[in-house]
Amino acid sequence: MSSTNSSSSTLSKADLQVLVTSNNPLVSFAKPAGVRSQCWSNYTQVYHENIPLDFIVCLQCKTVLKWTSGNGTRVMNHHNCIKKKPLSETPNRQRTVSSYCQQSSSSTECPLIKKRITEACVEYCAVDGRSFESVTGAGFINLAKQLISAGATIDTSVSASALLPHPSTISRNVERMYLDLKKQLISLCESIKFFCITCDFWSEKTTGIHYGGLSLHYVDAKWQLRVFTLACQAYDYESQHAINLRAFVNEILEEFGLYLNDDIFIVSDNENKMKSAFKEDVQRVGCSAHYLNKILQHAFTKDDIKCDVAQVLFKTVRSIVTKIRQCHTQSLLSSYVQNYSDTRFNGVYIMFNSLLKVYYELPTVLTDEYKKHYLKIDRDTLELFCEKTPTLHLVIPYKQFLINLSSITDNDDQLIIPLKMIIVIIKL
Repeated sequence: MSSTNSSSSTLSKADLQVLVTSNNPLVSFAKPAGVRSQCWSNYTQVYHENIPLDFIVCLQCKTVLKWTSGNGTRVMNHHNCIKKKPLSETPNRQRTVSSYCQQSSSSTECPLIKKRITEACVEYCAVDGRSFESVTGAGFINLAKQLISAGATIDTSVSASALLPHPSTISRNVERMYLDLKKQLISLCESIKFFCITCDFWSEKTTGIHYGGLSLHYVDAKWQLRVFTLACQAYDYESQHAINLRAFVNEILEEFGLYLNDDIFIVSDNENKMKSAFKEDVQRVGCSAHYLNKILQHAFTKDDIKCDVAQVLFKTVRSIVTKIRQCHTQSLLSSYVQNYSDTRFNGVYIMFNSLLKVYYELPTVLTDEYKKHYLKIDRDTLELFCEKTPTLHLVIPYKQFLINLSSITDNDDQLIIPLKMIIVIIKL
């Protein structure tokens, strides 16, 4: 396989390299007969004037190597080029230009990958005791993106636990990240001239600690609404007098270089202390969503309002929902039933609507005793109380819609008339 001719044997390795690089027509290539090693897939023997030489050439880098049949594949294994994977064999996890663009999910591997991810999410929620909604959070999605990016650039042999930080490491970095983001927000606020502030105060029933929250709303140069949470912290003043509420808000705004004046708006609930706190040097706007929510809440829960039939319906529905949740029959229903909470916005609608979705499934989860007492509710009556909840930016047109709807007509159900009268008396 390595026989040579006297005229060709005078060629040195350097001379032969020049001929190979220049594609000299006297040089040709062919693999030796009978070779079986996989190494030969990247090499071939060099011929000069159709005479085989004791040289081989690397097909990737065109480097000429000294070789004889007695050496076997030793010289091939020591050649550095063979250790570098060719571009065509680069693993799929290598980042390419197209990988930075959003890819279609029509790949045949996508369903299998999604199935594995779904199973992993189920295990995550079950083993760690997390809610199903936790996998849809913006923070969780951002974490998944970082893990995908890491998997595309490093070897798959790296353990996942080696990449994830220790809980104490996360704890140490919370304040640092908060301060970094706060500095960015302070810098952003320097260019804001006109804005709106939303503020609210509440108490935690178990601990009795009072809290205050402020959010910033403004329209940027591209006419896009931007919203930032400025604070959600404990209220540390002695009392909730108007002067203290105003001082609490001013103190937080000053941290971001923001100040209230007659050109600035602030949205708050309609309590007297809030009205008094923001009656000067600012344009206060009462929260219409809060106002409408309170009207419906009082209609269904207050004793001195003449809406007896509506309140009976409310108590009956609440009793059914409570029974379902206490008896652990929730899993037998196709949809989740939500109980009423006076601290949840539009809690009456949420409870009614959740029960309405599973109304025809109730006989399968209630005992005969509860069927007898509770399933006399007319489904059409429930529908009368299931108007769509307005969002904040749609509250004004929906407010007018409710005003028009509150007019009593001859076609109104006897259950609805008292509720409309309450709305008219309060005067939306």
